[in-house]
Amino acid sequence: MIYEPINVNSFLKHLYQRVSKLAPNKTNFIIMKKLAILVGAIALTGSTFAQKATAENPYSLEGQIGFNTSTLSFAAPAIRFRYFVKDNIAARVTLGVNNTSTTTNVFEKESDNSGANGTSVVKANGWNASIGGEYHFTGTDRLSPYGGLDIVFGGGKASTVNTNSDGTSYVADFKHTTEAKTSAMGVNLVAGTDYYFAENFYVGLELGLGFRSTKTKAGIDDITTGGNTTHNDSNEAKTSNVGNNFISNFRLGWRF
Repeated sequence: MIYEPINVNSFLKHLYQRVSKLAPNKTNFIIMKKLAILVGAIALTGSTFAQKATAENPYSLEGQIGFNTSTLSFAAPAIRFRYFVKDNIAARVTLGVNNTSTTTNVFEKESDNSGANGTSVVKANGWNASIGGEYHFTGTDRLSPYGGLDIVFGGGKASTVNTNSDGTSYVADFKHTTEAKTSAMGVNLVAGTDYYFAENFYVGLELGLGFRSTKTKAGIDDITTGGNTTHNDSNEAKTSNVGNNFISNFRLGWRF
């Protein structure tokens, strides 16, 4: 069955209006604008037979970018692989990594950033993975809404090195170093949709609610003052939360 070509301009305008409302600053605005342009380019070069894929091409591979509605910021990209056991049932695996590093400079005279200076370097790196399933509802020829469940796990490491700084202000002849590993497990309930704008190509949005438990393992907590270092062990800690976590995702995928 042949379908009418999609109206690319209308689609991009609708997508742009939707995602730009979530962009709280100039950087996020530019990211989402580029995403809309990318989708438009694929739509212009793709087929006009835009309809949902079938069991003849049961695999899908997609890239996604997460939006944290609590901090109004974008998370690191992730990839997802799906296998459709049936036309309306899919198993899925998602993998993601996140690495950040922030350096803060402090000065002896903060009023004009003069005199001796110090630094605070905060690093965090981590990975996360999930396995789960989706149930796709009837929808339309191009739209495929679904609900699903994921089991999530991950790990990482966080460190802080304050040199001539306590993290916020200048402290002469002082150094504070901390480092600890983390691990996490959780469960997410998700709801989303795939929109096929060209043959076997789709964009999507996914929202979710989940439970997450994070364990921070015992690590190091060393303080050096006047050339003398005191070695300490940081305490183990556990936290848990229920919320939307980081799983409000914008997605671009391919069925094959």
